[in-house]
Amino acid sequence: MNNKLTDRDKLFSKYSRRGDQRLFAGKYDAAIEDYNEAIELKPDYASIYSIRGYVYRIKGDFKSAIKDYNKLIVLRPDNADAYCDRGIAYSKKGEFKRAIQDFNKAIQIKPNLADAYNGRGLTYHQMNEVDLAITDYNTAIELRPDFAKAYNNRGIAHREKGEFDQTIDDATKAIELYPNFAHAYSNRGNAYVRKGITSLAIKDYNKAIQLNPELAEAYCNRGVAYEIMSELDLAIKDHTKAIALQPDYAEAYNNRGVVYNKQDESNLAIKDFSKAIELKSEFANAYSGRGYAYYAKGEVDLAIEDYNTAIELIPNFAEVYNNRGLAYFAEGEPELAIKDLDKAIESNPDYAEAYYNRGVVWSQMQKWENARLDLTVAKIIGKDSLRSFQHSNKSVVNFKEIPDINPPEDIAAMLAPPQA
Repeated sequence: MNNKLTDRDKLFSKYSRRGDQRLFAGKYDAAIEDYNEAIELKPDYASIYSIRGYVYRIKGDFKSAIKDYNKLIVLRPDNADAYCDRGIAYSKKGEFKRAIQDFNKAIQIKPNLADAYNGRGLTYHQMNEVDLAITDYNTAIELRPDFAKAYNNRGIAHREKGEFDQTIDDATKAIELYPNFAHAYSNRGNAYVRKGITSLAIKDYNKAIQLNPELAEAYCNRGVAYEIMSELDLAIKDHTKAIALQPDYAEAYNNRGVVYNKQDESNLAIKDFSKAIELKSEFANAYSGRGYAYYAKGEVDLAIEDYNTAIELIPNFAEVYNNRGLAYFAEGEPELAIKDLDKAIESNPDYAEAYYNRGVVWSQMQKWENARLDLTVAKIIGKDSLRSFQHSNKSVVNFKEIPDINPPEDIAAMLAPPQA
C-alpha cells in the first residue's frame, strides 16, 4: 500500500496548518483565506468547514458560518457538534426557532452533549423563557460538573429572576473553576449592585477589567456602580471607555445619558439617548431618559411624546407614568397627571415619589384630604428619600406664588422644599 502524500495533500496540509496558526494569533481574515485555499483543494474534507465556520462566528459573520455548518451537515449528517454549532450561529443571528431545532437535533444524536444544553439555555434566555434556560443549564452542569460557562450563564438567569444570592453562588463557582473568567467577575459584580453592595461590585469589575482590559460590559457596569455611589465623573469616564471599545453599545450610551441627566447636561443626555435609540429602536429606558431630558429643558411636548413611546414598549413602566404625570401637570392638565400617577402607583405600590407627586397635584386642585393621605404615605414609605424627590420636583409648583391656594398647615409643611 502506498502511503506517500500527494502534492495536493501536502498543499492542503500547509494551508490548513497555517490557517490554524493564524486563527490562534487572532488573524481571522488571513486564517479564512488559508481555509478557503484548503477547501479548494479538498472540498469534501468535512472538518475544515467546522473550523472556518467557527472563525466566521468569531467575526460575527453568522450567515457565512451557517453556510459552512450546512455543508458540514451534508457531509456528516449525524455530527451532533455541527448541529450544536449551527444552533449557536442561528441564536446569535436572532433566529431562535431554528436554533432550538438544531440544539434539539444535537441532543437527539448525542444526549450527553453539554454544549447543546448550554446553547439551548442561552437561546431560551434570549426568548425570555428563563425557567427553561435554567433547566438546560442544570442539565449541562450535571453532564459536565466543571462547565464554568454554564454556571455563569445560570447565574445570569437567576439574576433575571431577582435571585441574586444564587447568581453570586454560580458566578463564584465559575470563578473557582476558571479563575481568569472576566465575564463571571462582571456578572457577580452586577448581582452585588442589585444587592446594594457596591464596594464588592467595584472590586469585581476591577478584576474583570484587569483580566480583560477590552471587556466593554465591565466598564459599563462599573459605570453604573459609580453612578449609584454618586461618583458621576468616574461613571462618565467608564461609559465613555465602554463606547470606545464597543461603538454599537446601546446600553452604554443610555447609561451615560442617565448620568448626564443627573449632571443637568440635558443636551448631552439627549444626544446619548438618541444614539441608544438609533442602535436599539425598542429601547424603552432610552425613550424614558430622553423624555426626562426634554422635560428638564422645558420641551414638555417632546417629553410626553417619548414617554408615550416608552409606555407602548413597556405598558407597566411605573417610572414613566410618574414622569409623564409631572409633564401633564406642567402642561396644566392635572386630571391627566392624576390618571398617570394612579397608574404609576398601581404598577409599583411602594413608589414613594409617585405618592408625593400625586399629593402635590391634589394640593394644587385643593383636594386636601387626598393630598394629606398621599403625602403621609410618601413620608412613611419614602423615609430618607423624601427630601431628594422634593428637591428634584420643587420647581413643579410653588403654592406661595398661587393666589387663593392656602394649604392647611400640616400639608404645607410636607410640601415645603428642603432648605439649601
